[in-house]
Formats: sequence, structure tokens, C-alpha cells
Amino acid sequence: MMQNTVSIQLSLDECLGLEKTFRDAGWRKEPMENEYVVFRMENDNGSVAILYTSRKLVFQGKEDFDEIVSRVKQGLVAKEVAVKPHIGVDEVGKGDYFGPLVVVACFVNEESAKKFLDIGVGDSKKFSDGKIMKMYEQMKDYEYYYSSIVMPEEYNALVKETGNVAILLAKQHSKVIEEGLKDLEEKGVRCDSVVIDQFSSRDDRVKDELGELGKEANFEQYHKGESDIAVACASVLARGIFLEEMEKMRKEYDFDFPKGATHVIEKGKEFVKRYGADELEKVAKVSFKTTKSVLK
Repeated sequence: MMQNTVSIQLSLDECLGLEKTFRDAGWRKEPMENEYVVFRMENDNGSVAILYTSRKLVFQGKEDFDEIVSRVKQGLVAKEVAVKPHIGVDEVGKGDYFGPLVVVACFVNEESAKKFLDIGVGDSKKFSDGKIMKMYEQMKDYEYYYSSIVMPEEYNALVKETGNVAILLAKQHSKVIEEGLKDLEEKGVRCDSVVIDQFSSRDDRVKDELGELGKEANFEQYHKGESDIAVACASVLARGIFLEEMEKMRKEYDFDFPKGATHVIEKGKEFVKRYGADELEKVAKVSFKTTKSVLK
């Protein structure tokens, strides 16, 4: 592997206890005389991490830094802070033309948060499919996550019924939140907070759809919600489920479905030519404008 350089800008809060994060991950401190350097760390692979007084952290070495970067960005292991028990919710597939919409609610407490941080959980959008599946294999047997898989045929019907994708998303978020809170309550596990990665400009979109238990919980939503460990876990789990479902579709149709919403038109045309326009509803979100080009 060629030399890899990764730079991230940290907040003051993220710098607290940072040295311990590195030590816990097997890095050691090395002397470096530079007035602009807070510390220099090195690991057994010969990689180097330097924290500057500007709070810029630079990694250099011939390895993938995803796991240690995730630990640093979450900042929870290092500071040994209490993680309040809460549910995080995220969705995957909203912007993919082919495949399902997957929404996951994941409950974490201090114990499970540290476990997930140790395996490198972070924002699923920043990881390769291979990395996601490795983490997903370690997480899929976890007891406290709740998923909703809306396959394309059902998705298309729900879009026609609601006339609004944001409402569909809100209903699916509310569904997994309510399912999670009910299960936790029945098992005697305390949880009174929910965090979601905000997908709508309207703050009340999900709140309006919440069930009885959801309305009683402390509810937070904000952009880039994956900075919350529970939302990050939900993100990885949802991505893992999405990739599993895409693989099932590939085997069923003996067809390689592309991810995303760009560069899908030619593959869409190829699918329709092979299986017909009616079958497209079973594999694609036909409400996308892309469908007009596919069927042209």
C-alpha cells in the first residue's frame, strides 16, 4: 500500500483525553520538539499521528486509518464519559434507485457504546462496503436494534399512498422507534431518549408520526447525526442490511444492480429489456425521475 495521509480538524472537546485514546489502541508517544506540536504518536506498523496546536490531527503511514479516526471522532472511549442510554435512528437507501429503504433504531448504553467504538463504528457513508460488512457481522446478533426493510414494490405503493417521501420516511422512523421503546420497556431496560439523523427541514415531521411511547421520550434530531454513537450504530446496521438485500436481489435476478442514483439509467434499460417494465417496480424506486429515462 502506498503512503496514506489523513488530516482531520478536531474540536476542543474531541481533543480531551485524545492521548489515552491512542494508547488504548496500542499507539505510543514519541518525543518531538516543535512548538506547534501537542504530541506525536507512533504504532507498530510505523504509522505516525501528530496533533498540532491548531487542533489539526495528521496521520501518515501505509495503512487504513478508519478505525482510529472513528475512535477519535467519537471521543467517548478516551474521555471515559457516561453514555446515557438512548436510541439512535438512521436510514439507508433513500437515495438509491435500486434496492430497499432500510431504517434502523439502535439502543446503546455505556457498555455497548464502548464495544461498538472498539470495532470502529462510525458514519457508514465513510466506509467501503467491505468494511461495513465486517462490522455488520460483529453487530448483527446484538439484541437491541430494530429494523424496517421497505422493498421497492412496497416503497412504490407507499409513495403513491402518501404522495410524499418525507412522510414515508417519518412513518418508518416512528415505526422502529416505537418498536424499540416497547421492547426495551418489556425487558425492563431504561431508555427515555431518542436521537435521529435529521432528513427533513421540518422538525415536526417525525414527531407528528410518533406513537405513544415515542411522544413520551426526549427527542432530538440534527444534521450529521452520525456523530452520535447510537445513530452511527444504526447507520452501519442499516447499511449492512441494505447490502444483504441487494445481494439477494442480485442472486434472484442474476443481475448486478448499481448503487446510488447516478449511472443507473443504462443498467435500468438493460433490466427492463430482460425482465420487462412491470418487473422494474419490484427492484427500483420508480418515483425517481430516473424512471422516465429508463423507460424512454
